[in-house]
Amino acid sequence: MHSPSSAPIHTPRTVALAARADLQELFLQLSPRLSVRVDTKNSEGKWQHKYVERSLPDRAPRGPYAVYLSSFFRGYRWLCFDLDTKRGDVGPDLATLLRWLEEAGLTYVVAASGSAGGRHVWVTAETLLDAPLVESIAVSAAKRLPTLDFGLLKSRTGAVRPIGAPHRNGGRSELLSPETPRRAAELLTPASCGNPADAFLRLLLVIDAVPAAEDVRPKLVGRDEFGKIIDDNGPRLAGTPRTALDRETMALLTRRPPADKVSEVCASLLTKLALRRWSQRMVERLLEDRRYREGGLLHLCTSPGVGSLRVMLNEAEAEEKFERQWKRCVAYAAKLPLPQDALEWTENLADVVAQVEQLQAAADACPERWATESGPADRAALDLFCLLALRSGSTVLSLDVRRAALATGYGRSTMHRAFGRLRLDSWLGHGADTGPASTHELLPVTASHPAFPLSARGGTQRNLPPKGVTRHTLLSRLEKQIAAGQADLFSYGRGTANHSGGLGHHAGRVYQQLALHADRALSLTELCQRTGYAPRTVAKHLTRMRDLLVATRAVMTVHHECPTCQAAPGERCRTAAGAVLRRRGADQHTARQTLAAERSSTPYYRPRPGSLVAAAKALGCHGVRASRARRYAVEIELYRWWQQEEEWMRAPKAGIRTGVQTHDEQAALVLTTLPRQPRRRYPRTSDGRGDHGAARARIERRIATA
Repeated sequence: MHSPSSAPIHTPRTVALAARADLQELFLQLSPRLSVRVDTKNSEGKWQHKYVERSLPDRAPRGPYAVYLSSFFRGYRWLCFDLDTKRGDVGPDLATLLRWLEEAGLTYVVAASGSAGGRHVWVTAETLLDAPLVESIAVSAAKRLPTLDFGLLKSRTGAVRPIGAPHRNGGRSELLSPETPRRAAELLTPASCGNPADAFLRLLLVIDAVPAAEDVRPKLVGRDEFGKIIDDNGPRLAGTPRTALDRETMALLTRRPPADKVSEVCASLLTKLALRRWSQRMVERLLEDRRYREGGLLHLCTSPGVGSLRVMLNEAEAEEKFERQWKRCVAYAAKLPLPQDALEWTENLADVVAQVEQLQAAADACPERWATESGPADRAALDLFCLLALRSGSTVLSLDVRRAALATGYGRSTMHRAFGRLRLDSWLGHGADTGPASTHELLPVTASHPAFPLSARGGTQRNLPPKGVTRHTLLSRLEKQIAAGQADLFSYGRGTANHSGGLGHHAGRVYQQLALHADRALSLTELCQRTGYAPRTVAKHLTRMRDLLVATRAVMTVHHECPTCQAAPGERCRTAAGAVLRRRGADQHTARQTLAAERSSTPYYRPRPGSLVAAAKALGCHGVRASRARRYAVEIELYRWWQQEEEWMRAPKAGIRTGVQTHDEQAALVLTTLPRQPRRRYPRTSDGRGDHGAARARIERRIATA
């Protein structure tokens, strides 16, 4: 056995293990520490996902276990990129990560993590890597890969289940690439992996050369700059701290959390403190009080033990854990939507709310405009622009057709034509095109607006609503409306051998009205007035939705007033003398019975939101939006790759560029002895032209690995 500080990298036993392709024993032999983390069971004999540290065994444990990535002195032997399906679609992020590794000249091993769709990408280093370099790679990659769980690459206790280790919910971590375990064992062994330390410096340059995802939230102005993170002896949100805590926050802080929600309560508490503009030092003072350490901040001072017991951390481990958790919660709080009481975060928010309300009122006042063949797509695009305007506080928006298509449930070509029709009808205007995404501007509603009806003109121009009052209501309505229309059940087209058609977007518009008024039933007449369709058309869509159990019919049986004796609803009919009517077989006048029968014969309809997925599966159109998102991810990656190729073709070829190459958004300068960054060659045909079909197939193969 070896010591943590002088771990052997290449021994006869590791050669034998690599030859036998026993990956679990190989991980144990190459472990940078003399211990592993092993999962524990509860009283019912089930794995509870609470790992404790145990001595390094000779053989792999039978239950779930994890090996450390770094030594006790923070020297990393492996880099494991954990892509989690809980954070989003793993496929595009996996393709991007593998492209980075190939451009940096690094070898890798891809494995299924054991959970549904998760992936582990293992990269071995010839020599132990320093923690600052690994942390820089993890932070840079996490800004560009939404599904990457980079916490294990920044923590002293970062550990991952090796290939072949069982999962607590069943299954094991399985090898995906390379195909043979023997080749994977060679790539996981430091002596034969072929990954020098310079290659990891090159990886950092490759990642930093890719622009990070832009923050869609605008810069906020006012007394408190909400959402801006500053460094005040630790990260915190800009603004004046509010030291007075509300009742809910104090309850989280002082009460001991349940054994199964210790981390959840701590994360919620730290996020609330970050939103109150607390600094790291202010939270450290709370940790000095025993009441709070044993309350909501218990997770920062302890680690999971056996059963419901907690193991106390030493001072260094607790400090490192607190800094990591606080930084994560501050970053999360900066991306949260602003509360309703913080409407001063932008100067023109009230004007944006008023303009969006005018646009929605004008759109609702002319339902026939959206009842045409292209009307549902146009209304969906307009609602999306209004929703983004309310979220960003600006009427000038940059939105490409693919993002709009995925958000509304339509195709990219349909959204492109919808944008053009909205511009022709003066709903949208052209903005300054400063990037790859087209910039549009929501135009205000004026008295001469062609789509604004005469009956609705004048009222909204003089009597504006109270500023900021309807923002939350408009956001909720638009989110429900767009979510109801983007369901796979309402995809367009008739079913063919290669395509499964849904009910269509016109049926989606009818369902949107049912979903917006789920608190009450709507009659056929009211649906026709709100959608602009003919009664025959609405009845046809409702019949198909009823057959799929998406909508139900309800008969409204209520009390009615009596035309004969003027009895109020709920009262019995009376005779001319004032006595209660008690005739044989009836206690109401004939006119009142006739009125009740006429009103109860009117059909009313209610939605059944929980049946949308089941109905789409029954109709054969489930997964249309997911396949469209996958196709658009391939197109975006293909376009980006060709742009890099064009940039390389236009670059001067006289001589070889030397020295450090940096990007404008690169946070830090990294020195390297490499002459230049590697370039990923674009496929070419025999005559030297770009082979876009081969490039697309190569990208699809990478995404297919997920």
